[in-house]
Amino acid sequence: MTLFEKEARLGGQLNIADVPPRKFEISRATEDLVHAVRCAGVELRMGETASPESVLALAPDAVIVAVGASSFTPPIPGVDGPNVRDAWKVLAGVQNVSGRVAIIGGGVVGCETAEHLGAQGYKVSIVEMQGKIASGLSSTVLPTMLENYRKFGVEQYTGHKVLEIAVGHLICTDKDGRVVKIPCDNVVIASGARPVAFESEGLINRGIEVVMVGDCRNVADISHATKTAYDAANAL
Repeated sequence: MTLFEKEARLGGQLNIADVPPRKFEISRATEDLVHAVRCAGVELRMGETASPESVLALAPDAVIVAVGASSFTPPIPGVDGPNVRDAWKVLAGVQNVSGRVAIIGGGVVGCETAEHLGAQGYKVSIVEMQGKIASGLSSTVLPTMLENYRKFGVEQYTGHKVLEIAVGHLICTDKDGRVVKIPCDNVVIASGARPVAFESEGLINRGIEVVMVGDCRNVADISHATKTAYDAANAL
């Protein structure tokens, strides 16, 4: 068995999932999975992005595609400005923030990023189009997160649509259509994810069984990724 991994480290999004408060234990799951891969004698091709050609060169009987998802950048005027960051890169420590931070997107990633930055002393605002934040978060965790928001002074702007990212502020409309300016020095985009595409037609045309698993099949959570991968391996 051969595993292609474009990064120099195994784990994918698990390597940022363990960064927010209360989630350090995920790192143990990552360590366990990496250990299992090495014990199983899997050939690791690290730092190499799989292509149809490189996969075909191995003459496989089956291919499991687990290329994941990428963070989505909405087409908001100003989104390519120097004051804009990506939530995944902020959690990974690849991008830094300063001063007042506005997070666009109040889903789980945006809310956890807000808590993470609030704990570091940043003045954080969450801007969400829907009427509430963290709709996918467990009801056992949400009260603790909201209590931390109160402690850290995290502000919530629900029912707000971002019209433009300007220097020093966001320009939004609230649920009543009124224009609202939210002050910020940096903006962090947390607007969800989209599946990463992989060209599998050439493999299928050669009679190779191709199975999509995890986020590249359907963007969801760790449980979904683990289950679809487990089911795919058992079906081969």
